[in-house]
Amino acid sequence: MAHERFLARDEQPSQDAIREAIGEEVLPVWEDVTAYLDQHFPDFEPELVFYNPQEGWAIRYRKESRQICLLFPERGGFNALISLNPDEENLVMEKFNFFNARIRELLSRPSTLPQGRWLWITLEDYTDFVGFKLLLELKQL
Repeated sequence: MAHERFLARDEQPSQDAIREAIGEEVLPVWEDVTAYLDQHFPDFEPELVFYNPQEGWAIRYRKESRQICLLFPERGGFNALISLNPDEENLVMEKFNFFNARIRELLSRPSTLPQGRWLWITLEDYTDFVGFKLLLELKQL
């Protein structure tokens, strides 16, 4: 399925437009993810940024030069981008069996980056959310 994201650089989406695009089915997961990030990572300020022309607008959670994740809203859902350095990747792989099948499949793919990996995770339900939280907890160690 092609992304139906907010791709126009000169059209910053409103929070209402983001919520409407995500849709009622996935919106509770979005709200819980953003509430979790706000509660557990209060020093990481959310900011709406234009990532690039292919991925469009995202909410970036960053503290100074350190970034915890980006959330990319799109029609019918959203994706998260988490980058892992090699040490974080090793910690994540030690917990491989704790993740759901969708995240395990992502972790099973070889990384194309020499220094760690980027994980593009589609968060569709609460099993994805549990895996997302574990990834962030391991990232913080």
